[in-house]
Amino acid sequence: MHTQYPIALTLTLKQQVVERTATGNFTRKLTKDDCIKAAERFVMKLNRAVFRGAAERHGKKLNYLVVIEGERSYKNLHLHIAIGNLPAHVKFNTINELVGEARKHVQQLDEQYKVDIADSGWFEYMTKELGAKDTDNVLWHLA
Repeated sequence: MHTQYPIALTLTLKQQVVERTATGNFTRKLTKDDCIKAAERFVMKLNRAVFRGAAERHGKKLNYLVVIEGERSYKNLHLHIAIGNLPAHVKFNTINELVGEARKHVQQLDEQYKVDIADSGWFEYMTKELGAKDTDNVLWHLA
């Protein structure tokens, strides 16, 4: 699969969410739903950064395989993403900048992220918390 998804990306998330209500602000712990919303927004922003207006007008998009990690192992929640379908005009040395630009538009994402080349071990690593019949933490709707 690393030939179809040549880019490996790990995104860290802020572990606290500030909720603004009519009675004031309160802080709560990050949930899986927050991770899903952050991943959806990041994917949208990265598609826009790569394809410019064609992302909205013509439905151009990259291919993604997104996994939420940390829920079962009680670690800090974070996202592992495999990215494919890169257009010819996008070179590997520009991906870090594109990811950084998209990340700025997603409030829940933390400062740290890592872009790398996906090798054959990346998919085993990103799915290490999944079971054979339990793939709830894979965001299939983004694939």
